Amino acid sequence: MKKQDIAGIIVYLIILALAAVFGLVVVRQFASKADMETGIFILYVGGAIVSGVIFNAILYELAHMVGAKIGGYNITSVCILGFTFYKEEKKTKFKFASFDGLSGETKIVPKPNRKKPSNPIPYLIMGTVFYAIEVVAIVLLFSVFTREGAPLNQNRIAYFLIILMAVGGVLLFYNIIPFQLDSMTDGYRLRLVSGKKNRDAFNKMLLGETSTGEVSEEGGEEPVTSFAADLKLNQLYVCLNDEKYVEAEELADSIIESANVDKKISHKVVFEATANKIFLVFINKEQEEVSKYFESHLSLQDRKQLSEESGLPFLRAYVLVSSLLDRSHSECFRSLNKVYKAYKKTAPERRALESRLFNKALELVNEKYPDWNVMDYKINAE
Repeated sequence: MKKQDIAGIIVYLIILALAAVFGLVVVRQFASKADMETGIFILYVGGAIVSGVIFNAILYELAHMVGAKIGGYNITSVCILGFTFYKEEKKTKFKFASFDGLSGETKIVPKPNRKKPSNPIPYLIMGTVFYAIEVVAIVLLFSVFTREGAPLNQNRIAYFLIILMAVGGVLLFYNIIPFQLDSMTDGYRLRLVSGKKNRDAFNKMLLGETSTGEVSEEGGEEPVTSFAADLKLNQLYVCLNDEKYVEAEELADSIIESANVDKKISHKVVFEATANKIFLVFINKEQEEVSKYFESHLSLQDRKQLSEESGLPFLRAYVLVSSLLDRSHSECFRSLNKVYKAYKKTAPERRALESRLFNKALELVNEKYPDWNVMDYKINAE
């Protein structure tokens, strides 16, 4: 189990513990005087929780939008619980999409031609500022609605608002955790962009996420940072898209080597670079060189982790390792049987590239083992 998985489990356990305490201390106290039937009271609490999720999800993304504008960014898309608004050809469009976060995601890019570089700090802290305003407003309303002699209906509104505020607190708590969980939290990003060099790398990464052109060669002498590694990984995919396989392998090497210098670099990023490196060795080298390379560079731990991962970059690497190195029909097809589900979970904008790369891996296997019929697993991009 990876470090961020353990951290995620701990955070979720803390959230469950806080929710239990809140339920026993606040909700239970109000239940005794709410004058509601049990079923109605359950609907009341459930409605407050759902309202809290929706309200706070909207609030946090609104906060991100305000922070982005203050920091000097253009907003490319806003996703709230999967409902995504994005700009295309200067028109605002709508779609359902996945997101990296607990309740939503606002994607941004630095504004061009600014005198000062765009600053991500307001974008990352504005959620906390907005929640503080929410807390002040709800506490004031609660004190008014629960004053002595206040009607029962006002009491019901007051506790509805308190539950709504508690849900917002849970979302904020998750989002300000200063280390990597199963998604990139604002707290983690904030810790990483504490220095100017890191902010520059963050801005370059954002530009890289929307780029389909040439790879920028700027920043090669910058100190290694997690955002710099993210940026290089994005550049690696640009190279793969342009079939610049030698340049892509060099970028993979750079990310892997950087992890030996800076232990804080995300293991997820490094291992994704490793999976791409494995794929590129098969593409760029002759069979004899491939065998020699992996004898000294591919550990049993890497093989084990590859076999456990389910994303397309890892599957195409393990399909090649299990078939062309290990000559294992069963292991190869164990990975192939995961392909359809992995493709569906791949971000729509990455599907065409990933399907092309995976099919290229299948072709290599098919050349060696035509009787395995691996091309039956060829991905036809949507």
